[in-house]
Amino acid sequence: MLQIRHLTITHLKDFKNMVNDLSLTVNAGDKVGIIGEEGNGKSTLLKLLMNDALVSDYISYSGGIQKSYSHYAYLPQTLPENERKLSLNDYFFGDLDIDLDYSKLYRFAQELHFDSERFTSQQTIATLSGGELLKIQLLKILSTDWDLLFLDEPSNDLDLDTLIWLENFLQNTPRTVIFVSHDESLLSHVATKIIHLELIKKKQEARTTVRNLDYENYSQQRQTSFEKQTKDAKKEREEYQKAMAKHQRVKQSVEHVLRHTYDSTAGRLLAKKMKNILSQERRFNREATKMTELPTQADAINLQFSTITPLPSTKRVVTLKQMYLKVGERTLAKNINFELLGQEKIGIIGENGVGKSTFLKELRNLLQNKRGITLGYMPQNYQDMLNETDSPIDFLTSTGEAIEREKILTHLASLQFTRNEVHHPISQLSGGQKAKLLLLKMVLDQANVLLLDEPTRNFSPTSQPQIRKLFTDYSGAIITVSHDRTFLKEVCQKIYRLNETGIELVRKEQL
Repeated sequence: MLQIRHLTITHLKDFKNMVNDLSLTVNAGDKVGIIGEEGNGKSTLLKLLMNDALVSDYISYSGGIQKSYSHYAYLPQTLPENERKLSLNDYFFGDLDIDLDYSKLYRFAQELHFDSERFTSQQTIATLSGGELLKIQLLKILSTDWDLLFLDEPSNDLDLDTLIWLENFLQNTPRTVIFVSHDESLLSHVATKIIHLELIKKKQEARTTVRNLDYENYSQQRQTSFEKQTKDAKKEREEYQKAMAKHQRVKQSVEHVLRHTYDSTAGRLLAKKMKNILSQERRFNREATKMTELPTQADAINLQFSTITPLPSTKRVVTLKQMYLKVGERTLAKNINFELLGQEKIGIIGENGVGKSTFLKELRNLLQNKRGITLGYMPQNYQDMLNETDSPIDFLTSTGEAIEREKILTHLASLQFTRNEVHHPISQLSGGQKAKLLLLKMVLDQANVLLLDEPTRNFSPTSQPQIRKLFTDYSGAIITVSHDRTFLKEVCQKIYRLNETGIELVRKEQL
């Protein structure tokens, strides 16, 4: 199906390896999960395995990739802009080069609760919610003839029912799947092999690990191995230090006596003893090079809202009465009664397409020019806030002064950006790295009200606890759309479900 031999991927901008000496056999029916921190090259590896032309403008590679499959399907992390401009009708039926199995298409639509009459709609794809956008892509690619499926963050923005459907589908399909994901639930349910991409030692060294294990067992074995290696390495170093300390005391004693001995016979004996001591010291030094290496892991991100001035806890930031949500002439939800106080943290859940992202956009329109409010916003589509041709430093710099740039560079370093990455075009960054830029922008702006649309969706399992802590410690007000149950339970004080008839309070135990 797919043979990978000694594959090394190098970024052309800074000539740093992203993948190092990867060898793997992908057999028919394998479910290969690619994991790693943000910006470690997961999407790049996926695209290279699929078609090297997709990444040839910014990477070089060595090693071999032997392909023996007939047809592949691909779910990108972001739908290309030219396809976002299409109508639903043109998206499904306008490409004559794609042979759709209509029986599958309509069956999948029914299973995913997507109204099949919308297939012929003139509604523009760009007007769909993030969850619906992902849903139509899944409907289309899964209805084609493929024997190898490439997926880049397939669980992003999906509601819980659709996510469970996807997990079951990928589990049960006899065909081969290679997917990038941060979603521990999806990885645990689907992956049978793991490729783990790491950049360690301040992102200067690429480490690539392959295991023929499911994600849960891989994670457990990795943690157990890390703890054992750490314990063994520390014990060996402690024993070495003790032995060397004792050795140095003996050496110093012999040296002292040797310097003050005038008896030739005693001197010869002491010199012989010193020769043995020096020989032992060389042996100690050789043994030191063979000690168990202290294990290294990718550094965790570090970010804090440390300087904001929160609004009073009793201040009504926004009050909505009988609000309607519409897209064009279509009513998504009505009779929305909602209130946000100055230091509240509120989560919004609901089915894909019900209008959650539209709700956030309406709130943004209401709040962005409101006196006393500094608004931070993370949209579902990052391109709404990011100019892809800018570099991270360009996006974050407002004055251009040297002191400001140094402050920004320090922050970017704490988010695991290298000195070279801060000058890369944003278009070359991963989804997780783009999300980090939006978070950092909120911190630098000292935002006291945050509107967040699926804030954890592109962060690795390692980073997600840090993201949850960032918002748990935040003293301002938050309204967040999320399907991340752990995030909702840890961060949000109240959770509401948005539906066609309004908005209702949900107990955390119901999640």
